[in-house]
Amino acid sequence: MTYSYLAFFCYLISATSVVAVSPDCSDRCQGSVIGGYDEEFRIFYFVQVHNERTMNDAVQLLRAIRDPLNTILIHVDLKAQQLLLSDDNVLLREMKACPCQNTIRVESKFDVAWSKWSMNLPTLWGLQVAAEEKDKWDVWINLSGDSLPVYTPSTMSRILSELPYNFVTSSACETGLLPTNVNLFPSFWHKRRHYTRDDTEPEAMIQYTDKDGMQSSKSMTVYFGSQWMILQPDFCLWLVAELTRDDSLSSRFRQFLESSGLLMTDETFIPTLIMHVDEFKNTLPQMDDIGYLLWRNQTSSSIQHIRYERMDEHVPTAFGYLWEYQRYAVPKSSNVDQPRPWGPYFLGIYDLKEIRDSGALFVRKVSDKIDYNVVDMLPVDDSSSIPRIGWPHEVEVSPKVDWEERIRTARAQRESKDKAESNQGDEIGNEL
Repeated sequence: MTYSYLAFFCYLISATSVVAVSPDCSDRCQGSVIGGYDEEFRIFYFVQVHNERTMNDAVQLLRAIRDPLNTILIHVDLKAQQLLLSDDNVLLREMKACPCQNTIRVESKFDVAWSKWSMNLPTLWGLQVAAEEKDKWDVWINLSGDSLPVYTPSTMSRILSELPYNFVTSSACETGLLPTNVNLFPSFWHKRRHYTRDDTEPEAMIQYTDKDGMQSSKSMTVYFGSQWMILQPDFCLWLVAELTRDDSLSSRFRQFLESSGLLMTDETFIPTLIMHVDEFKNTLPQMDDIGYLLWRNQTSSSIQHIRYERMDEHVPTAFGYLWEYQRYAVPKSSNVDQPRPWGPYFLGIYDLKEIRDSGALFVRKVSDKIDYNVVDMLPVDDSSSIPRIGWPHEVEVSPKVDWEERIRTARAQRESKDKAESNQGDEIGNEL
């Protein structure tokens, strides 16, 4: 069932439906609503939440990205749609209290199964919605609800306006800033083994019809990237148009992935397509010899990561890199879901040095239930505002003190002692 929170409840917050920003709202807006704005670079944010935690975490994300120039579309997994009916939903309360003259929409349309093709559905829908509003934005970004931008909206707009690339992966992944040919992974690596059936299956040959009506075929080498992307309008509009034709390259490749039963297609569908279309292959990131992104004018930036996250597993990666830093564990008292064994793991204050040094634009994943310090710190106007707090050689944390249990234990010990002394007194009295 497709459940549309926007359609059913007409829940839409925009500059036209909110007469004025609430009296204290301007103090909470990260963007330029309080001082006027000169930047004209507009961002379309597509945010995905799938459970109560990511919905609560998305409040911090919303506070960090709302700005009069930005558009925000939030998709709630159908498995979590009942949360939208709650009178005390923190995300909806935040939207009502301070939209910052944004257009903010929430919808629940897809039931996503981890690692299956359905993980692509919200993303493709988010692109379709953006395409229908193509005159309102200059770059499209999708984020999980437990992400945060490193920079405030005005700084982020300024940075992204000088990075004219399609980012379909991130250095935090094994793939780096460019999609990785599946055959470059070691033969034992799970991604290569799965997609090549242990090197027994040839590359897919896709038969399709091009935009001029000509029949063609293409051998599709699979490339791995990331589900989380930053895409330029031309590519977004091309992909949406392609998927309206059942016989296009994009549709036929989609049909192949769906029918093959292959997993992790959210990491391969768009990265593979962009690597096989010359028009867009040339729009992938360009870097200097050290690995720093090049600005539009071809000078070097200080950016090595687009998104910073921990996916290290504390085992060697496909290419032999071994992460040595500790990582945050999830306390049972937090009622937060445990990360998958391979990550991503929660970030905290000790990760700030790596976040700063990497030049990352976004971080994932964060929660004030794990470490509110990093949530309070970001976003910033300039990277120099991020303190160089890194992981010490080793961190050990004492257990949380349960004072109620200590008091109960002390009382029980006192009562036991008093009873023993009373019994001893009775025995002495009897002897006398």
